[in-house]
Amino acid sequence: MTWLYLSLGVAVCYACLNIFSRVVSVDSKNPRALSIAFNLVSIVMAVILLLLTGSFRNLSFPTQREAWVFFIIGAFFYGIFERYRFLATKMLDASIYSIIGNIAVIIAFTISVFLYKETLTISKLAGSLLILLSLLMVIERRKSKISFKGLMVGLIASIAVGIAMGLDKKGATFFNPEVYNLLLWAAPLIIIYVPSIKFKEIKDQFKIFSWKIILLSFFNFIGYYLSLKAFLLADATKVILVIQLSTIITVIAGIFLLNERNNLAKKLLAGVIAVVGVFLFR
Repeated sequence: MTWLYLSLGVAVCYACLNIFSRVVSVDSKNPRALSIAFNLVSIVMAVILLLLTGSFRNLSFPTQREAWVFFIIGAFFYGIFERYRFLATKMLDASIYSIIGNIAVIIAFTISVFLYKETLTISKLAGSLLILLSLLMVIERRKSKISFKGLMVGLIASIAVGIAMGLDKKGATFFNPEVYNLLLWAAPLIIIYVPSIKFKEIKDQFKIFSWKIILLSFFNFIGYYLSLKAFLLADATKVILVIQLSTIITVIAGIFLLNERNNLAKKLLAGVIAVVGVFLFR
C-alpha cells in the first residue's frame, strides 16, 4: 500500500500546484520566462535532494542504450510541456484546461498498458471508470469562447506530458530516482530556452513572483519525486490514475480556498466517488 500513499501525496502536491499556477500565470507577461525560472528553482531543489539523500556517493549512470533513448524522449516531451504549461493556464479557463488535461492521463495509461505489458483487470477498469466519472462531474461547462490558439497550446502541453508520464517508469527503473529527477529538470531547459530569451526577462519573473515561484517549484518537485518512487513499487497504470485525483482535490480545495461554492453537492459527491475508485486499485 506504500505506492498508494505516495501516489496520493503526488495528487495533493499537484493539486496545490494547479491552484497556484492558475493565479501566477495570469499575472505573468512572459510565461516562457516563468517556466525557465520555475525549472531553475526545481533544479536547485533536485541538487539539494541528491545531497541530503546521499545518492551522490553512489552516483552512476546506466550503460544500456535503451535507458538513454527513453530518457531523451521523455526529456524532450517534458521540455515541450514545461515550455507551454504556463502559457496554457494563462490563455484557458481553469475548467477548459482541466478537460484538455485529461488527455494526458489517457495517453499515459495507454502507453503503460502496451509498453510495460501491465494487466488491465476488471477492478482497474472499474476504478478507472469511477475516477473518470468523478472528473466529468466536477468539470463545468461554460458558455465562453475558446481561442483556437489557446486550445492548441493546451492540447500540445497535455499530449506532451502524457507521453512523458508514460515513459517515467522506464526512467525510474534504469536510473536512481534522485539522479533521474535532477536530469529531467535540467535537460528540458534546452527545449524551453530555444530560441534564446533575455536574462532580464527571467530575472523579472523572480522579482515579480519571488516566493511564489519557489512554492510552485516545491510542489512540482516533491510531487514528481514521489511519483518516481511510486512507479518503482506498483504498476504505472495504478499510479497514473491515482495521481489524476489531483483534479478532484483542486476542485474541493477551490470550494474552501477560492470560494468556488457553486454546485457544491455535486463536487463533494464526485470526491467520494473518486476515493472509491482509488481503492479499487488495491
